Amino acid sequence: MVDGSVEVADRLVARYLDHVRTHEPVVATRLGMTERDGSLPDLAPAALAGRSRDLSVLAREVDTALEGFAGATSGPTREARHDLELLADELTYKRFLLDVRPRYVLDPLAALDTVSGGIHELLHWVDGDHAERCRRLDAAAQRARRVPMLLEQAGTLLASSPAPHLSVAQQRLPGLIALVRDELPRRAEALGTDVSPARDAGEVAAEGLEAFGALLDELSEEPSADWRLGPDQHAVTLRAALGTAMDPTQIEDRARTWIAEVTAEMAELAARTWSRRFPGEPVPVDARERIRRTLDDVAETAVEPERLVDEARLAVEEARRFALDSGLTDVPPAERLTVTEVPAYLRGIAVAFITQPPPLRPSAGCTYYLSPVPTGWDQDQTRSFLREYNPAQLRSLAIHEGYPGHFVQLEHASQHPRLARRLLTRPVFAEGWAVHIEREALAAGFPHDGASTVSADDYRITQRKLELRIATNALLDVGLHAGQLADDAAEDLLTGAAFQERMEVRGKVTRAKVTSGQLCSYFVGGEEMRDLRAAVARAEGPGFDLRRFHQRVLSEGTPTVRIVAEALADDAPVRRPFAATA
Repeated sequence: MVDGSVEVADRLVARYLDHVRTHEPVVATRLGMTERDGSLPDLAPAALAGRSRDLSVLAREVDTALEGFAGATSGPTREARHDLELLADELTYKRFLLDVRPRYVLDPLAALDTVSGGIHELLHWVDGDHAERCRRLDAAAQRARRVPMLLEQAGTLLASSPAPHLSVAQQRLPGLIALVRDELPRRAEALGTDVSPARDAGEVAAEGLEAFGALLDELSEEPSADWRLGPDQHAVTLRAALGTAMDPTQIEDRARTWIAEVTAEMAELAARTWSRRFPGEPVPVDARERIRRTLDDVAETAVEPERLVDEARLAVEEARRFALDSGLTDVPPAERLTVTEVPAYLRGIAVAFITQPPPLRPSAGCTYYLSPVPTGWDQDQTRSFLREYNPAQLRSLAIHEGYPGHFVQLEHASQHPRLARRLLTRPVFAEGWAVHIEREALAAGFPHDGASTVSADDYRITQRKLELRIATNALLDVGLHAGQLADDAAEDLLTGAAFQERMEVRGKVTRAKVTSGQLCSYFVGGEEMRDLRAAVARAEGPGFDLRRFHQRVLSEGTPTVRIVAEALADDAPVRRPFAATA
């Protein structure tokens, strides 16, 4: 055992927090620090250079410390090594976004995300007494007053923009202007405080955003920057940001194999339910035709636009009841999850997502966001969107995002005793857990015995469709960023291999261009979790217990799957913070 290993890791993680506090106040707020809640980052070239130097120094110290952990495979020393491995990757990716592919130089969303995150992170929390909520509002107003300066600095850095990033940025601007101009004074009024400071700060911020919007309009007349990362930069994203060791060839091979297997299963499911869905019609010989017709029948159950979010809430409640009854996992208290619409200033990329509790304020809970039908869409666009997000699809999302998916995993992670495990998370494990538990929920019979207003047949074929979706998402991401996949071919892939609706497909291609790497995390994570489950089941033989496997996996925070595997091999302690509600 390396002497002082835990102390070394803790000290370097604390150094990282100091760096965030100094250079990234909006991130600091998200993590639960409050000291700089009224500040925005300094984007002056000298400040960015200082940030880069600090990251480089810390990265060298982490690398040096890791050399002393060689061979540490058990107990606290192993945990400390894992903490530093996660920190090393975090620093690698931050340096990548600062020096290799500088986001503020190449992407207008970087500045807008800073503004929206800076205000949103202070306003969306409803916990705390009246004085605390007033403090957050005052800090949000202070940030709003600093928006013009930040955007002026960002404008001097922004040399050009990829077209998809620019489009999403322009789409978000009106919602962001409404946030500062309307929501800030509304919150002040609701809190019973003087509205003038919030209203004035909002006007200052809105003017800065309008000026930035004019700059974006000018950029739209200029040649677009390339949105493709290329193989080398995509590899950095896969390893450092997502947390996988799989290379693009492995991802593509596994995805194509999985698509073929799932498509064959869907063809059988469609044939089995055909006579009920289409009485008197012969079952089509062509497998793809009967799958598509069956999915069209499921899509016809789509709700009206105004009912979408309410239906999503019902789906979450059904998923919760199933999670409690199935015994697949321990389940956190319901009050720790909020289900709501995506604010306008955060729309344009993901339709549904969940936020984790701040690592330094773990009692705050999670929020599951779902986008409503975008305003301004015509009847055909709206129908396409609602057909994709039909009631069966919303149940799958509820399992994935809520119970026993992301919400359950993130809440367990929020209770981990080691700060690094609450702070340094990897998407491949987070998404891998959600994909894995969707599969286990299906195997456990969800929905059954009247547990849902959606039929089991509709849910099963929809969930299989989502398996096609995550596999084609991975092919899309690899093809766009590590290859030369064209838009038409990308759309054909998603509508053909994954049977997706056209409006969903167009949004997905934009999302893949803007969030490079992220769309791989679902399939890659699911594959790594499938490998881990199989390996543990083989090792334990007839004594394998799925519930205990889940308890052990949920005890490790949100690291890489490899780190979880090493912890399980070391028989790491099982942590069950929600055992009382099991």
